[in-house]
Amino acid sequence: MQMKKPLTEVLLKHKEHQHIEEFADTLEAIAGKLRQDGQFTFIQGTKHVSISPSDQIKVNFEYVMKADKHVFEIKFEWLEGPRGYSKMGIE
Repeated sequence: MQMKKPLTEVLLKHKEHQHIEEFADTLEAIAGKLRQDGQFTFIQGTKHVSISPSDQIKVNFEYVMKADKHVFEIKFEWLEGPRGYSKMGIE
């Protein structure tokens, strides 16, 4: 008997051009809301999408260059309930 894969639901997908200072403000706002409330909310018109990660998250950092295009991604994911993840240091 084959197990069915869980359905993937895209709750938010958004791209926009920002000045680097605007982007830094966005990251600071997300960090501040995570520290203060443990969650943050994206608002697009009348749609509100709340992101409430668990206390332990898995974080992925990726920096890719292709010719003159640079892509730096910060991705974090979590599972409901307690889990343990390994850590990376910064110098």
